[in-house]
Amino acid sequence: MAIGPRSAVFTTVLWNGKTSIADFAQHLKRLKSHAERLRIELPSDFTTTLSNHIKLIGASPIEELQLLNITYDSENDEIRLNPRPLPKLRNCDMHAISMPLKKWLGDITGTKHGDWQPYYEAKSIAEQNGADIALLIDEYCIIDGDRASVMVIDEDGVAYFSDSPQAVEGITLDVVAPQLKAIGIPVNYAKLNERLVARCAELIAVGVGIGACNILTIDGEKVGQHQRTISSKLLAYLAQHYSNINNWTNLCED
Repeated sequence: MAIGPRSAVFTTVLWNGKTSIADFAQHLKRLKSHAERLRIELPSDFTTTLSNHIKLIGASPIEELQLLNITYDSENDEIRLNPRPLPKLRNCDMHAISMPLKKWLGDITGTKHGDWQPYYEAKSIAEQNGADIALLIDEYCIIDGDRASVMVIDEDGVAYFSDSPQAVEGITLDVVAPQLKAIGIPVNYAKLNERLVARCAELIAVGVGIGACNILTIDGEKVGQHQRTISSKLLAYLAQHYSNINNWTNLCED
């Protein structure tokens, strides 16, 4: 039997291998918002139960940063944690392939839900074709990446984020947005259409797993001016962000 999208809600966080999670408040807020859209009622003791789970897997600490998938299975009323190493392809140049966005009915598309297989398949198809990431397209606009949010830096130095309700809210995108404004880069929300992408200076994918990556080509066609001006600033900022203890939450503090 196929797994339905309303069967679960999840988020993937940066984990220190012990008991601390980066940007936990933002992840929890999004998790609750997506659960509501999916008609999933998170248990009232969700955070406490999560802390207990973290304590168990943190009992044998890993001395390096990891990704940690946090899933609430609504059908079995359980929290599942799945740690995995950071990807080798991180904070680097990427080549992309375009693929149609898989859409679900109702308010599901744009949430981190229980039927995530189309996103895994998009990543797999990209790799089978020699690409590094799949860009998910709807009506000739980039909506999302298979595991990242996408921003366009246009030739005038303005950053554009997707305004589509079908785009998953990106935690890393939310983290870097204030920094872009602080360094004088206006942030606008718009349709990331062919015209905007064709004349961009940089096309950047950002995510918890991949960091900040400059996309050099889409379907073999060069995109951007390969300046890496903004992407390099984002790399430096994210390194600073994750080195700041104030951006980490220890879930097992007494």
